[in-house]
Amino acid sequence: MENNTAWITSCKSQDSGWQVNGTMSVPNDPANTDCQDVLAWIEEGNTPDPQFTSDEIAANAQQVINGESLAYLASTDWYVTRQSETDVAVPQDISTLRAEARAAVVTGA
Repeated sequence: MENNTAWITSCKSQDSGWQVNGTMSVPNDPANTDCQDVLAWIEEGNTPDPQFTSDEIAANAQQVINGESLAYLASTDWYVTRQSETDVAVPQDISTLRAEARAAVVTGA
């Protein structure tokens, strides 16, 4: 049986196979005819793109930082409310950490 690779316009590595043409998940199973086509495409000298680009990895890491920072700010908002309502100062270590958390948050691009 001859493989047909003409239908493959893009290919990205995934944990258990490949994402082909941006939407189709092809398992790494040589019994699968689509997998046979992907393997033939690779044998022709093509290289699948990595699962995530450097930009995607950086964006995912920033999302984690944003989530952790925003959660910390939310968990310490009561200090700011207390200061506003009672004039009891926010502890300096909390103020410092809140400033660091605010600085760590990056939105938009």
